[in-house]
Amino acid sequence: MSALFPVIVHDVMPEGADCVRLRLAAAPGQEALPRFAPGAHVDVLTPAGLVRQYSLCNDADDPGFYELCIRREAASRGGSASLCSSVEKGMELHISPPRNAFALPSAQRHILIAGGIGITPLLPMMARLQRQGADWTLYYYTRKPDQAPFRDRLLAAPYGHHVHMATSLKQGYPAALACPAADTAIMLCGPDGFMQAVSSHAIATGWEAAQIHTEHFRPAEMAPDDGEQAFEVVLARSGQRITVPPDQSIAGALMAAGIAVSLSCEQGMCGACVVPLLAGDGTHRDMVLTEAEQASSIALCCSRARTPSITVDL
Repeated sequence: MSALFPVIVHDVMPEGADCVRLRLAAAPGQEALPRFAPGAHVDVLTPAGLVRQYSLCNDADDPGFYELCIRREAASRGGSASLCSSVEKGMELHISPPRNAFALPSAQRHILIAGGIGITPLLPMMARLQRQGADWTLYYYTRKPDQAPFRDRLLAAPYGHHVHMATSLKQGYPAALACPAADTAIMLCGPDGFMQAVSSHAIATGWEAAQIHTEHFRPAEMAPDDGEQAFEVVLARSGQRITVPPDQSIAGALMAAGIAVSLSCEQGMCGACVVPLLAGDGTHRDMVLTEAEQASSIALCCSRARTPSITVDL
């Protein structure tokens, strides 16, 4: 995990029916907050002691503060619940510098598609594109549009005529997907099933997979595999060999052997634990690496080996 630094909670505001928006400012004596690009997220050490990732949802061209929007999760393990219920104005929190695995690409046109709280990383993109006078459209799917986070901002000038809201894909896929076009980027964020449906529809319609850029808030659900096998991880720099048992992650086995591993989400979503894969084949379970990247990299927190051993650049 990246080194954390202190910030002060400048304000705590309700956002829609089920979310809380936190405005964070630099701590006293601290230099300005690090700049970020649209699509970036930060790690947050929650009052519950858990580290969680949240997209920065304020204007990236206004570096004076950061804003995060946290949804109250009914099945929370304590992270989001503690941020929604325990954080108060003036409190100190610790966060990481911004990281970006969902950068806004250069394109002649941008189609932004959000499902639920997936709206958050798209907000800075929307602000940047509007400021640039770019050609962009937002499709926002949310079960209760009248109570949706950021509804008032999205439907007001200057954004309103760019924004389309719907309750579900049953009301129709984004109209802009009906006509595939070169030099158009699709920015897609939301629940896994929603994104899979939109991506499949776009590709079936004629869009290229490379035009579809996604951000996952949680890993796809996977059925437990009772047939997991032990395998060996070879550390290329030292030649050390570590056995990974069926019930332990690569990262867990390495740390148990005293090997330092960079961890953050531990769910294959952030890329903090990705290392070069030099030999062997991985069973990849992350949500950050492309298929091409998985041939030469592996996420240590969630992936396993398809071969009896793999060699990593550690």
